[in-house]
Amino acid sequence: MTVQEALPGISEHEFDAGEVRLNYAEGPANGAPLVLLHGLGRRWQVFLPLIPALSMRWHIFALDLRGHGKSGHVTRGYQGTKYSDDVARFLSDRVKIPAILFGHSLGGMVGMWVAAHHPELVRSLILGDNMILADRIPTPMYAALFSGLRDIAQKHFPIDEIAKGIGRIELPLPGSGEAVFIRNLPGNDEAYLLSWARCVAQTDPDAYNMAIDGSALEGWNGEMVLQGISCPTLLLQASRELGGLMSDADVTLATRLLHHHTHVKFRTLGHALFIQQPEPVLRAVTNFMESLPE
Repeated sequence: MTVQEALPGISEHEFDAGEVRLNYAEGPANGAPLVLLHGLGRRWQVFLPLIPALSMRWHIFALDLRGHGKSGHVTRGYQGTKYSDDVARFLSDRVKIPAILFGHSLGGMVGMWVAAHHPELVRSLILGDNMILADRIPTPMYAALFSGLRDIAQKHFPIDEIAKGIGRIELPLPGSGEAVFIRNLPGNDEAYLLSWARCVAQTDPDAYNMAIDGSALEGWNGEMVLQGISCPTLLLQASRELGGLMSDADVTLATRLLHHHTHVKFRTLGHALFIQQPEPVLRAVTNFMESLPE
């Protein structure tokens, strides 16, 4: 089934960002531009649970970041500044008017970078449970996750084997000495693991490598980036007990430094947020965007 058949009005295109060609999905021009940025090892399709509702009110652009999905790969080219340069060029050359940026995880950090360094391109910012203060993987759980996904991505298995491999990754749980297989975590059924596997199959292993060794966020200073953001910003914080990345310290700093902010904490959602439970996230995002001045 094509994208157009599954989502009427949504079509995929390519954009030349200079160093790399980016794949993106675009919806009908039903309102102000809303640009969706996925996390590490994902692709634009992770926003499918939200796109049908959001595309009725906003003009959706959902990118595959470099090294992800159908976008091009660049050896050792996955620094945060590279991702953000791609997005800034896309906003300037393709979107052409200030956009709402909604970034999840890595996509949230990219959105922060763009909003701080190119404020003329960003109308408002939505941060989906991304790190702010940390400049590398903050917990053993995510180190184990990214290492496991990297090892799987390097082997080019069929999709069903990738899904099984993801399910067999063992993660140390936050705040306890216990470990659990991904397949045994709530919500990680066969369909979810298969959809995740399609993302991993299209991810350059180098993107994982640079996250693991810290070079992806070389030069990151969350406090300085926050000081450069002037647009209205929504912070979506997942539960730390369920694997959330945005810490209370992140939120405290952000609410002190951001000029206009809204904070929503989801006590029953983990880091995946809308990927598995879209309704509460859709409600928070919609309320925030509808509150923005015309």
